[in-house]
Amino acid sequence: MQIESIDFAGSMLYGAVLGATGIFFGSVTAVFAQLSESSRGTIGYSFSLLGISYLIRAVGDSGNETISWFSPLGWVLGAQVYVNNYWWPIALTLAIGLIIATLALYLNAIRDLGAGFIPTKAGRSEASRFLSSPIGLAFRLQRTALYSWTVGMFVLGLSYGSVMGDLESFFADNEVLAEVLQPVEGFTLIEQFIPMLMSVIAMLSTIPVLMVLLKVRGEEKKGRLDHLLSNAVSRNRIVGGYVVLAIITSVVMLFMGVAGLWIAASAVVDDNFGFAMLLKAAFVYLPAIGVMIGIGVFLIGYFPKWTNLVWYYLIYSFFIVYMGELLQFQDWFGKLSPFGHIPSVPVEEISVVTLSIVIIVGIVLGVMGMKQFRHRDIQ
Repeated sequence: MQIESIDFAGSMLYGAVLGATGIFFGSVTAVFAQLSESSRGTIGYSFSLLGISYLIRAVGDSGNETISWFSPLGWVLGAQVYVNNYWWPIALTLAIGLIIATLALYLNAIRDLGAGFIPTKAGRSEASRFLSSPIGLAFRLQRTALYSWTVGMFVLGLSYGSVMGDLESFFADNEVLAEVLQPVEGFTLIEQFIPMLMSVIAMLSTIPVLMVLLKVRGEEKKGRLDHLLSNAVSRNRIVGGYVVLAIITSVVMLFMGVAGLWIAASAVVDDNFGFAMLLKAAFVYLPAIGVMIGIGVFLIGYFPKWTNLVWYYLIYSFFIVYMGELLQFQDWFGKLSPFGHIPSVPVEEISVVTLSIVIIVGIVLGVMGMKQFRHRDIQ
């Protein structure tokens, strides 16, 4: 059997693309660290720029390629790795990154210690009625991250939708994906591809959901819950506020992913692309996300020191649901995850009984966790 030669120059260039991109955004983050007074602001600004760059790149790739050059992620695209292997886009990215890094060093030298160039916005003299409620406080503590994730899910949907027009050639050239997506009679390739996309979008949407929920555990470890519980606020109201915000977050994240997918797909697919069908395929995963919320509440109540286990369970779910077909795992591996019980809409019919059981499991876990949290010691 003849082994094809490895394109060493292309591999080197590919590594340089990754390195140059990291150096550029590292330099940008260094500048934002001087502009902002807090690490939260630095992270928020950096991820916002990354999201905007990805959005511009996605729009350019699906339409006018000139638009991609307005994004730093579009510069390295011009390297044409394994095709023409151009090095000048790498040099351009590194040069601009070096200039930005020099600017960061200069700003660091002239700014006041512990201060940023962007002043912190003065807060209100009195808290609003919304902020005085547990759910309002939970949102206020995490609104920057939630805004960033909302934009990120929309951009993710755009990126997925932009490949819909070339889906047939994409699968024809990729044997791995062809193994994952088996033909189903009576359904188009796009309709068969949607369940795979929605499973990924749903599991990625679970990340901010769990971040919102587990924030209550972080507040407990920092000793901040004591101040709330010293007032006429019950433990159920506090945890319930985070649970409600987590549920709202799950709906918003799924909707934004679907909206981005529908907008981009409608621009590149000639056929009528139904928004209602996409929404149905995404929202059918809400019960599975609800189980993840229930597990999180259960751990907060019974095993507060082991709340990170829910993250490992989510990683397992992603691996087994997304890669299980390719690696030919037995079906029961997938059934160990709540996402493995969700029907592949529109290819499969929705089972009301199955979804009802999933919902009940999530509710039972959540109620048990809240009941235990009400009685255990605050750590």
